[in-house]
Amino acid sequence: MEVVWERPYEVFSEFMAANSYKSSLIICDRNTFDVCANKVKETAEKANIKYKIVCFEPDVVADEYALGKVLFEIEQADIFVGVGSGTISDITRYTAYKFKVPFVLFPTAPSMDGFASSVAALTINGLKTTVLASSPEAIFVDMEAIENSPKILKKAGFGDLMGKITALLDWQLSHIIFDETIDLEVLQIVKDTYLKTLNSVGENHFYKNLLEGLITSGIMMVRVNSSRPASGCEHHLSHFWEYHRIKTYHGIKVGLATLYVLRFYEHFLNLDKSRILERKEYRVDIESWKDIIKRGFQPTFESIIKQNIGRASKLNDKEFRYNVINRLVEKKEVIDELIRDAIGVYDELIDAYKKLEIPINYWEIGIDDNLFKISFLCAPNIRERFTILHLYEFLGLTDEVVQSF
Repeated sequence: MEVVWERPYEVFSEFMAANSYKSSLIICDRNTFDVCANKVKETAEKANIKYKIVCFEPDVVADEYALGKVLFEIEQADIFVGVGSGTISDITRYTAYKFKVPFVLFPTAPSMDGFASSVAALTINGLKTTVLASSPEAIFVDMEAIENSPKILKKAGFGDLMGKITALLDWQLSHIIFDETIDLEVLQIVKDTYLKTLNSVGENHFYKNLLEGLITSGIMMVRVNSSRPASGCEHHLSHFWEYHRIKTYHGIKVGLATLYVLRFYEHFLNLDKSRILERKEYRVDIESWKDIIKRGFQPTFESIIKQNIGRASKLNDKEFRYNVINRLVEKKEVIDELIRDAIGVYDELIDAYKKLEIPINYWEIGIDDNLFKISFLCAPNIRERFTILHLYEFLGLTDEVVQSF
């Protein structure tokens, strides 16, 4: 996958000629048309490339309607060209995948980490879901468009990238406890990108570092064929808040969730081995668990219970509990060292959020006390992928941490 940082429109023209692409479908919204897609159109005209434009309203959602609009509008196209960020990127990559057509992207804001991804985030039947798609052939970056993009989108991108702090911790935790496969080189690359960006807040090259970090995260997901390097329980919390129609950008929610997840890791750091051993005899009250699901996932709670009842019941299996507890105690020092290394940036992270005016408290984005408290109990049911919130559900200590916030 090629990422072009210089002369994006000229290189795009050369790319089309080199691959003998004669026709294109340009997918954008009204805002990104003015910022970038118009230049793509002009480039196509100069190169005698046929094109058709599918232009959405700026508030488009990547749902059944949007996908249907592309289906209705499409004619012969050798390649799709997505001009935009999160939503436009997802619409483009999924429709290109379904039509078995290659695609390229022109990002217009450093707002999320999915540019290079091979999955798309779609809203189907009102619920956010991740589906298989394809990766772009190339990404063409117009830095003028990136630097002039709305501040809120830059904040969202920064929050999304900082979510890698806890995503990587969750990945390592699962590797240590359950021997989940891990790629240490990928882990280090992602860590280096978020640290590079965090350390450059306020500097001239900050936005380039931010976009580069977001693109790199996507490339690393493709490399391991999983979103593990970029998504942990901070994303599960964000998805839960999205389910409850919390109206702010995904990356803002991810960035906020990251702060609270780091507090869970800090709690584990201060947890004595004797306290962990005591939890061998703890049992999840399945009826209480079902009640939490009913309160947190109206009106789809029945399907959530069905999907998770096996997982929740396994938490009470004696052999499973003893094995996990013993592994935790055995590996406590190793886990603690990883946590110390990661949470060392917490104060710097708070300072960066304040400089960029990113929310650091749940009420700033419209989450009320009841929704906030139940979030950490419900989030493990978003996806079975093991995280620190799954561990605290297993230990029965979630409420203890939440009450300390």
